[in-house]
Amino acid sequence: MKYLKFIALAFVLSAFLTVHADKKDKKPETTKAYLFGFVANFTDSVVYFTDIQEIENVTILKKTKFLKDRDAYSDQLRYYFTEKLKMPHRTCIVSFGLTRKEAEKKYVKMRNLYTEKNAGRYDVRYLSENDFKFQAILPVEITETE
Repeated sequence: MKYLKFIALAFVLSAFLTVHADKKDKKPETTKAYLFGFVANFTDSVVYFTDIQEIENVTILKKTKFLKDRDAYSDQLRYYFTEKLKMPHRTCIVSFGLTRKEAEKKYVKMRNLYTEKNAGRYDVRYLSENDFKFQAILPVEITETE
């Protein structure tokens, strides 16, 4: 019975320390990444690819190694098509790599789906960096007030 109380107390203390450690403000680490966008409309045969762009200060999630705020980067592309080109209802996808080589490998694989494997079915168009440029999403620092 004494051991059971001791084990329960140890468990509660370890849970408290774990929760308390997670609450500490951790400044997100930013790094450089290479992004490209893909835009399609499922009722249209025209698809768009952006150039691979080097973006400074992107945040990569540590556990999953995935781009944080990737939806915000897709929204930038969607906004460009909706507001600037007057082409609403587009599906916008952003892919990335931590190295240019990794991003190019993903880019070539996706582009081949629309140029080689389905040749003639899609009108593939390219947006240069002069046409559209991603803007870095800066991390927001949250501070607790006591």
